[in-house]
Amino acid sequence: MAEMVEKEEKRMRADRTARRKTCCCMLAVILCAALAASSAHGRSLIHSHNDYAQKRPFWGAYEAGADSIEADVFLVDGELLVAHSRKELKKENTLRRLYLEPLREVVRKNGGRAYADGKPLQLLIDLKNGKPALDRLVEMVEKEGYRDCFDIVNNHSATRLTATGDHSRIADFLAYPDFVFFDVSPTRKLAEGQYRRVPLISHYARAYTKWRSGEMPEADKGKIRAAVKEAHAKGCKFRLWGYPDNPEAWRLALELGLDYINTDRPAAAAAFLRESSRGADTP
Repeated sequence: MAEMVEKEEKRMRADRTARRKTCCCMLAVILCAALAASSAHGRSLIHSHNDYAQKRPFWGAYEAGADSIEADVFLVDGELLVAHSRKELKKENTLRRLYLEPLREVVRKNGGRAYADGKPLQLLIDLKNGKPALDRLVEMVEKEGYRDCFDIVNNHSATRLTATGDHSRIADFLAYPDFVFFDVSPTRKLAEGQYRRVPLISHYARAYTKWRSGEMPEADKGKIRAAVKEAHAKGCKFRLWGYPDNPEAWRLALELGLDYINTDRPAAAAAFLRESSRGADTP
């Protein structure tokens, strides 16, 4: 009889231990999910896509607190003109007037920082005619007094100048001055050490999903999360473009851990993130 009682007590102790382990595992899963959501909120940034199409290029995104601002440029007769296509080119819409001068104005006002509070800013330049456009941009920065705006090596609060678009013929990123960085596709193969100049990896959303609204398939979510993880492993942030631009999509971007919300509506996206942050902070 005593032996039976002892066996029963052992069984009950084993059951209690198993329940405690299960409970701990469930709490760990919940905690990880909460931390992931919190990390997404803390990490999500605003990228003002095709910013030159805004009513107030640079200024609208800047006043909304955008973390990254994009301008497409063509090199035309030695001048960098801002436009998405050649038919939209206007000689008065220079990169200098629309972006470089306003940036220098705020940097001087804020003591070497784009934002008064020291929040980082990225200027993403989409090169429409490749290496010649980038070479001209570097020349302008160095000879026209803009280097202080982008000298991120000596001033960690400086604006990060990042080239994207047509730079496939540029094999050695490290050959450029240390204030020049690059945004690449995850499909591009780079030589060893080149990722030191790559803060951002961007890709077309259709490479992962056809989602436009409603519930995104779990398989597609998995592909995007894997791409984010791979970019982070290389020390880069990850951005999707060609992705819906509305609160439903922004909410999903937070869930997926995308580093940037790619938007043509920076003020609305900023308001959304503020509201989401308040919601995340509410007990």
